[in-house]
Amino acid sequence: EEGKLITDPSEIHEIGCLGQIVHVQGVQNLGMQLLIAGVGRVLVTGASKTEPFLTVNIERCQDKPYDPSDKVMKAWMLELMSTLKSIVKLEHLFKEQLQTILNQVDVQNPGLLADITTSMTTADRKDLQDVLECLDVEERLARTLRLLKIELEQAQLQKNIHKQMEDNVSKMQRKHFLTEQMKIIKKELGMEVDEKEELIEKMTAKLAEINAPPNAEKIIQEQLKKLSMLETASPEFNITRTYLDWLVSLPWGISSEDNIDIKVAFETLDNDHYGMRDVKDRILEFIAVGKLKGTINGKILCFHGPPGVGKTSIGKSVATAVGRKFFRFSVGGMTDVSEIKGHRRTYVGAMPGKLVQALKYVGTNNPVIVLDEIDKLGRGYQGDPASALLEVLDPEQNKEFLDHYLDVPIDLSQVLFVCTANSLDTIPGPLKDRMELIQVSGYTADEKVEIAKRHLLPKLRDESGMKASDANVTDAALRTLINKYCREPGVRNLQKQVEKLLRKMAFQIATGEATKLSVSENNLTSFVGPPLFPKDRIYDHTPKGVVMGLAWTAMGGTSLYVECVSAATSERGSLRSTGQMGDVMKESTEIAYTYARKYLKKVDPKNTFFEKNSVHLHVPEGATPKDGPSAGITMITSLLSLAMGKSVAQKFAMTGEVTLTGKVLPVGGIKEKVLASQRAGVKTVILPVDNKRDWDELAEEVRSSVDVVFATSYKDVFEVAFPEKKGAEVTTTEEAQSDSP
Repeated sequence: EEGKLITDPSEIHEIGCLGQIVHVQGVQNLGMQLLIAGVGRVLVTGASKTEPFLTVNIERCQDKPYDPSDKVMKAWMLELMSTLKSIVKLEHLFKEQLQTILNQVDVQNPGLLADITTSMTTADRKDLQDVLECLDVEERLARTLRLLKIELEQAQLQKNIHKQMEDNVSKMQRKHFLTEQMKIIKKELGMEVDEKEELIEKMTAKLAEINAPPNAEKIIQEQLKKLSMLETASPEFNITRTYLDWLVSLPWGISSEDNIDIKVAFETLDNDHYGMRDVKDRILEFIAVGKLKGTINGKILCFHGPPGVGKTSIGKSVATAVGRKFFRFSVGGMTDVSEIKGHRRTYVGAMPGKLVQALKYVGTNNPVIVLDEIDKLGRGYQGDPASALLEVLDPEQNKEFLDHYLDVPIDLSQVLFVCTANSLDTIPGPLKDRMELIQVSGYTADEKVEIAKRHLLPKLRDESGMKASDANVTDAALRTLINKYCREPGVRNLQKQVEKLLRKMAFQIATGEATKLSVSENNLTSFVGPPLFPKDRIYDHTPKGVVMGLAWTAMGGTSLYVECVSAATSERGSLRSTGQMGDVMKESTEIAYTYARKYLKKVDPKNTFFEKNSVHLHVPEGATPKDGPSAGITMITSLLSLAMGKSVAQKFAMTGEVTLTGKVLPVGGIKEKVLASQRAGVKTVILPVDNKRDWDELAEEVRSSVDVVFATSYKDVFEVAFPEKKGAEVTTTEEAQSDSP
């Protein structure tokens, strides 16, 4: 190791080189610089002292005797000289030194020739030491020749690499030279057009074709002038070129011709979607107004409802019905305002927002643009996209929508915006206020059967490679599939189950187990497995203290039981509630408990159940979060059923908010709740009287399946739930005032 002090003779080789100091020179800050010439080989015979540094005893080494005239010796020397000449012809690190050896070294001294030649190689220290320790001249020549052969191979490889690099550089230079010559020749003949001039001519031609507004045309002209003064190699040239390309590619004043034939639009909507009467009527009204005016203006619609009911696909059908281009992009999870408003041109990789991209993609200024999942907009350090959409979805502001990249006002007033959402709760109020809200409710069982027959089965049969005659599915099988496997309000899961059913049928036909198959209600389980919902109700017969309510979820309507039991006797009475309720629902339990105690005193003054018992109220499916006030009348009825020891009437359900004075207030999600009661086999439903308008909007087949009772106050609920108690209670002065109009 360099810089290490040697103190032990075992750390050095036995044979070394005796050096003679020829010249000594002092070097500033580095000590002394010595010029040493090798004199001969020496053998270390032992150490004489180790302090202050290691000193050893040596003796001169002599080469073994040899015959210079020996033919073998001469052959070794000739081969060595030949190899030296070959190396000298190539590019080598010690080319000049090797040439000196060929010219000046005495070839009659083979030992010296081998020593000097070896010192001019790039061999490692071990190989050089092997040559130094070799006292047999013939063996030394052999070792030297081996090292020279390695040097020759390396020199040849270096030459090949050098030649390849020169060839590549020469080809590139030659190609560049010929290209420049060709440009000059073409320019002299009038065949070559300058790239920048050609680009400016192209942009100018595009500007003449479009009907750009004056402010946009002015900016385009300014940018063309700027482009003409820039060098093509300048970074600003490419930025300006891209900006101009966006400006002249937008559909300024280009509109697609609207279809204002209401009959054609009606047929288009009916062919694509079954049901959805509210949505279709609104679209047809939109087209009817356009027919009377002669043109269809832009509009902002928001379809909200559970997943899988066709909110996005109806947007595409709307585009087809009115004869417009269609573009869709999802804003769910979007956290960057630049996705809507575009990036500033000062940023690297800047580009316009999605709306400008949509206009360029469709090539018209009046497309149908679907903003999917608008209720799932994100918000981050890059801004609030929901606030950016306020300008886009405002008919008074989007006439001059300003994209950060273009920095030119764009007219979006002709665009028909269709937004989709599962829930309105997460949409900011100002944004919700700018949209026309259209509820897309879930499908009834009959509607699902028709959708499966008209759309799902034909499409999935084709995808499975089967014909209707090969794979038949009866209406009864479809109805069972819907009621016991696919209860969600949409048809997405129904499509998966039908696809699974047809896959099983295709497998049996492909393996030769059958040539034709028919699925009925009886053999359905052999294809899709056991039912996911074997029972429609938790209770076949509701016991005392248990009442069925109705609830709305993002997946549609569902039945919601409320259970009450007496947990223990108590001196003052108390209430405990469980079932993962939200804050609003917990307040409803307290209101229900207070009103139930008050109402029990009227219908049964001698009943002291609430004063002497601790009541536990539970809403089943404890893992599911629940919230809202619509279970108010259900909780009161459950508490009274327990207190009076009487079960409520069978096959009936209820929903409605209640006040401390007994008023029944309206709730939402009536269609979904009624459909849920229909699936559960309910015969009578109690609804708030103010929800009568929602009931009247339901389809006739839904209304005919259940009886409805509209409740103004809790007294109306009590009379239906406990018929034997009808008229038994005494109306107090306070309630009489609350019931009066």
